[in-house]
Amino acid sequence: MILNDLFFALEHSKLEMNMSDTFELAEVRRGKVADLVASRGAMTLRDLCDHFGVSEATMRRDLQTLDKEGRVARTHGGVMRKARVIGDLPNDQRKMVGADEKRRIGLAAINLLDGDEVVFLDAGTTAHAIAVQAAKKPKCTYVTTSLGIAQKLQSNGVSNFYLIGGAYEPINDSFAGSLAIEALRTLSFDIAFICCTAIDLKSRSISVASEAYSQVQKEVLATSRTKFVIADHRKFKPSAFMRTAKFSQISGIITNQEIHTDDLDALRQTKLDVVLA
Repeated sequence: MILNDLFFALEHSKLEMNMSDTFELAEVRRGKVADLVASRGAMTLRDLCDHFGVSEATMRRDLQTLDKEGRVARTHGGVMRKARVIGDLPNDQRKMVGADEKRRIGLAAINLLDGDEVVFLDAGTTAHAIAVQAAKKPKCTYVTTSLGIAQKLQSNGVSNFYLIGGAYEPINDSFAGSLAIEALRTLSFDIAFICCTAIDLKSRSISVASEAYSQVQKEVLATSRTKFVIADHRKFKPSAFMRTAKFSQISGIITNQEIHTDDLDALRQTKLDVVLA
């Protein structure tokens, strides 16, 4: 009887130690989840499961706990930063996210050009990746509202470009406002490469974080014959603050090959041209 009691006490002690270790590991993982979501703005449940190598049930419990603690905000199919609608990270930080994917998207975009088009390059780090490749099509006329993209074109020896001015928007290093919009209304584009904060497959729309810049994009879309959204696979998430366009208003999407299979299948069910880089 004494031996049985001792055995039971030892086993109970081991169980408590294992539960303690599991709890501590879960706490560490949840902290990493919160940090990752804070840096990226938003993530889907699938991406989080793949990143941390856990089941959907485990990740849902983590997100429920983090949501109750006020560290994240749960959304349909994912999670986003707490306390505000999805927005853009500062431009310098966004350049470091998915650099290789953006490089491939930029190259795929340049390869779509015949070489003599009037091309609008949107303000964003993925459009910046197109500017890096723009010297391969030097006879194109490039137009942008992005200061950084204009500087990249100039430094790469591209001289045939225009920079649209206006009120400076530091979040994406671009110009917006009434002056920019009035200038855009005098122009027309053969093709526009549009950036976004989110691609919502459920509502079939694209959106951005800035109201001012959404107006710029709407003007560009209205005066462009061909309109491609350029976005890496991380942008397939619930919508951001300001909807710019429905899928019916754009021609296609250029994204990277790492796009989730379900997202790619949903895209291919639309009438959009889908280019994988």
